[in-house]
Amino acid sequence: MEKTEIILIIPPPFFIKMPHIGVAYLAANLRRNGFTVSVYDLSLKLYNNAKAEFRRFWQIDCVNSYFQSEIAEMVFNNFEGEIDEFIEDLMETGIRIIGFSVNLISIYAANRMAGKIKHRDPERLIVFGGQGTFSEHPRDQIKPAFADVYVIGEGEQVLRDIVDAYYNHREIVNGPGVLLANDLGVKAGMASEEVRNLDELPFPTFNGFDLNGYNIDSTYKPLPMLFSRGCVRRCAYCMDCVMWPRYRFRSPRHIMNEIEYHIVYNKTKAFEIIDLACNGNLKQLSGICDLIIDSGAQFSWVSYALVRGDMDRNILSKMKRAGCHTLIYGVESGSDHVLKKMGKGYASDQAQEVIKLTYEAGICVNINIIVGFPGETDDDFNETLKFIVKNKKYINEVTNVSGCTLFPLADMGKNRQKYEISWEEHTDPMLFKDSNGIGRNERNNRVEVMIEEISSLGLSRAIINKPAMNPNVKAVA
Repeated sequence: MEKTEIILIIPPPFFIKMPHIGVAYLAANLRRNGFTVSVYDLSLKLYNNAKAEFRRFWQIDCVNSYFQSEIAEMVFNNFEGEIDEFIEDLMETGIRIIGFSVNLISIYAANRMAGKIKHRDPERLIVFGGQGTFSEHPRDQIKPAFADVYVIGEGEQVLRDIVDAYYNHREIVNGPGVLLANDLGVKAGMASEEVRNLDELPFPTFNGFDLNGYNIDSTYKPLPMLFSRGCVRRCAYCMDCVMWPRYRFRSPRHIMNEIEYHIVYNKTKAFEIIDLACNGNLKQLSGICDLIIDSGAQFSWVSYALVRGDMDRNILSKMKRAGCHTLIYGVESGSDHVLKKMGKGYASDQAQEVIKLTYEAGICVNINIIVGFPGETDDDFNETLKFIVKNKKYINEVTNVSGCTLFPLADMGKNRQKYEISWEEHTDPMLFKDSNGIGRNERNNRVEVMIEEISSLGLSRAIINKPAMNPNVKAVA
């Protein structure tokens, strides 16, 4: 048996509905380049073995009660015995490179795990990557930090180069996508160069994942899939288009090859397309649907989608025939004034028409709503309430109701004067106020009013997003 050269770990908490597609892409690319890789979803293992009272740390709305670092601390403290046992087993394997894919919460737990590993063997190379390492917060605020290298941005090529340098005894240095631990808080770090042709990446096979362990309490076992990376729009509040600045898409044939692989080898009956939007390129989307229909393959799929005027009956009918079950539209507001300030690229009447056509095509319609965007007045807020009431017949679920969040690297954060925002840097971004004096408390109140209205209409809702404050910030907005 070949000796494993790198292990990729998913620390808690991470979603337990589906396997981690980012780690699966990393593993597939490393294997193509001749490296032996192990994958371990520690988050899934802990969740599946946890008592009901401790599973709450994996629930999305936990962020409404506790700050990110507090959630990670509670997870670590409640599962420290199991984590120590995992680390003990890991040390015995002798694997020299240990990678953690971290989000904004799990980076704190992963750092404590890295500390335990370094205490046992300081020579192991520990690499952090993922959403949690992209921006300075929380990456630069973790002290002491125990990882050796932080990958910033897309990781497939960068991680390949790190592993290659390590085993060929070359120095690992700062560069695009690489930030060394000694430079945390000193250098900003540069994002990696994006993969221009996504067809050149091997698609994820999920080899090494316990696929039966996901969504353990349900017979619904979807696999995640990407049609594209990036977005054709630049919404003011969005951080995703900062992390993926260039829109790129895979060819329909490359996607169909992946679908066919999963149906045959992973017995997949459902996919969740986790693109920012599946319909950034309608020609590509139509081509994917044609191949699915022609193949006769039977499966369902769900995706986020953009509101756009050319989402007509023809494309929606084709999507339905190709297995599309649900589309989640980021409508965000029913006010044309707010939609224009957000940079959404459509008016409320266009959103209404697309929702109606999607419903009439037999596809379930879910929508997301953001309240408290800078400059949103009471009248604007009421326009959104009226929009939902007017279109309730066509809406299956309001998937996400969020108070507007300020991401310092998003356009709204970088151009605060343009959006008439006041916020003191190096404090919690949740403390921002707009020119009308609307702050965190007012935004949260609007979230509550919106939830009450949605409930009164009998609509389903999934996620309520009004994150808890950083406990180290004392000011109240």
